[in-house]
Amino acid sequence: MSDLPPETEFEYLYERYHANVPPLVSESELAPSATQSTKSNQSSESASKQYRRAERVPLAEPAESDFLDRLRQRASYSEPTTQRPITEQELATLLTYSYGEIRKTETNAARRPVASAGAYYPLELYPIILDSPDIDSGIYHYNPPAGELDRLQGGEFGDWLRDNWTWVTDDDAVTAAVVITARPGRAAERYDEMAYLFAAIECGAVVQNLQLVASELGIGSRPHNGLNYRALRQQLRLRNDEFLLSTVVFAGTAPGDSE
Repeated sequence: MSDLPPETEFEYLYERYHANVPPLVSESELAPSATQSTKSNQSSESASKQYRRAERVPLAEPAESDFLDRLRQRASYSEPTTQRPITEQELATLLTYSYGEIRKTETNAARRPVASAGAYYPLELYPIILDSPDIDSGIYHYNPPAGELDRLQGGEFGDWLRDNWTWVTDDDAVTAAVVITARPGRAAERYDEMAYLFAAIECGAVVQNLQLVASELGIGSRPHNGLNYRALRQQLRLRNDEFLLSTVVFAGTAPGDSE
């Protein structure tokens, strides 16, 4: 199962996990069962943990603001989308406000828009551009300190993306995707095995940021974890200490936005 060299020595459990991740998460594995479909139609209250004998304390109405309104509108697109090229400024905005260096501390240390254990920032972002009026199609690496893209491979990757992302079809009209990987070893000396957990939590925050910013820009987005992990690792030429965690694809307009 592993795509790592057979002589690889594992220091951490998360390395063994990724060495044995199946090469493809198939549609049959991801398809909801009849029971799951029934549950999805039930109210969120019935899906939440209940303390039936505990005293209930009602909360006040939540505050309102433009940001909170955008948070309420965050949603993944689910219907077929129309083509919507992504501009250089839009991509810069997505990357900067999901994982870029947005401010400096009093000691001149760079900070990003997500919490990171020990400020190690173990994640790496790889934008894949399929349709843009400003950026050549290809696979890139995001360099937060420089605010730049490292161009890794040029060319058209639309067919490759549709072949290796479960449920991404021609109907989705994807114009870009961001692959998120982690190098937990950056923090493992301090946090040991917990470094992987912290990286996964950090990845979730980046996914949320990408979707919120996409919503603000009027871009449709959708997290995708049904992937051919082996194909992505090989195409991105990831090192043995770097692990694929998640992806977000961008297509069409955000749900609820006018065409």
